Amino acid sequence: MVKQRIIEEASELFGRSGVKSITMDDLARHLGISKRTIYENFKDKEALLVACINAFHDEHKNSEKVFLESDNVAEAILAMLQKGADPKAQRQFNMMNDIRKYYPQVHKDHLTRLHRSQRRNFEHIVQRGIREEVFRSELNPEIMANFFYRLEENLAHSSDKELEKFSVAEIFENLVLTIIRGICTAKGIEIIDKYKENRNT
Repeated sequence: MVKQRIIEEASELFGRSGVKSITMDDLARHLGISKRTIYENFKDKEALLVACINAFHDEHKNSEKVFLESDNVAEAILAMLQKGADPKAQRQFNMMNDIRKYYPQVHKDHLTRLHRSQRRNFEHIVQRGIREEVFRSELNPEIMANFFYRLEENLAHSSDKELEKFSVAEIFENLVLTIIRGICTAKGIEIIDKYKENRNT
């Protein structure tokens, strides 16, 4: 389907080369189609960006499904860790950060659902981790959900100068993974350490 292909390739280009620098002409050349074909599917670049955000939101919902269908929270955490190390996560981070900087209204109008979903997911993960004795029982799930949400927001809103030399995988490994380990029980720490050991072999 042409429309879906445009969204997928645009997301890839925006994440790799920057939202501001990629024009509709660039995208048409990359796809090997006319610019008119793109405009038949999307009114303008902003409409295309909204479609890319919606596609990202749909992908995020698939991640929710993985969590809900996982046998235990440890399995869900490992899936998230693997996703954080995926090069695609870096491109998505770049694209969303560019949209925030150069198309703030688009960012504001269309990322509310995703943010609400992320906060809810964080809370469910902490609740489940406590039930399964992977996370410490004294944790307040709502406070932790807000903390992780704000951490993600702060990382996304940091300037390029602060983060440009680090990949999402490096940030995740050094910051997020360390924090997750800190709220784990002995059982949870064993899971995290085993994951890190496997990553390094």
